[in-house]
Amino acid sequence: MNYLYILSEDDNDDTFYQNCLARITEKSYEVIPQRLRKGGGISEVKRKLPLFLRQIKNTGKVENTFFIVSLDNDRSPIHPDHPKRPDLSKLTKADANKSCRFCDIEQAIELALGSCTEEWPIPGAIAIPVEMIESWQLLICNPDQYTSEQGLPIFPDKRGAAAKHYYKSSNVPDQLKDLKRREQERLKLPSSKAFCIYCAEKLDTKALMEKSPSFAQLVEQVNKW
Repeated sequence: MNYLYILSEDDNDDTFYQNCLARITEKSYEVIPQRLRKGGGISEVKRKLPLFLRQIKNTGKVENTFFIVSLDNDRSPIHPDHPKRPDLSKLTKADANKSCRFCDIEQAIELALGSCTEEWPIPGAIAIPVEMIESWQLLICNPDQYTSEQGLPIFPDKRGAAAKHYYKSSNVPDQLKDLKRREQERLKLPSSKAFCIYCAEKLDTKALMEKSPSFAQLVEQVNKW
């Protein structure tokens, strides 16, 4: 049996990553969940990450054990090139001033475990879906309609204040979670967990890597395990 520590926001994220990793690596995993406060963003990761990494470091070298630190990108600079967003002026001040989440997490991991990944107690990876984990799921479940990461909406919910600020309107088009709910209904899946399992089982790794640079980053890290 392989074991997978996942630092994420909820059980549905864990389910999705667990099943995606099984598809990518052709191995099964038992998840050891480590929970972030939902909506806490990078501040919550920075609060929880030292304890999470200390636990891994203190456990020492273990065979068949891996870890993932997961956080949605949420309109942060996109790793690794961090291009300036063409719509920067339309974002809220909070969004416009965000730093790269991948870099922030990478620096924290290297501070705790060292910069040489071969010397880490267990192999790990950073998952930063652009802009959210629902982006990857939409690209998987309806590839004819959703053809690229860059073509998807950038907000979680059309009712959110940040989306209304961006569109300068209360009449905001469907955003990522809205589209996800629509796809879940179309597929007649009874729950978000069922939707996560469906998407992971339908995953075509190579096809999603071509559509989503942020997913490709995850796969490239996992392939080094």
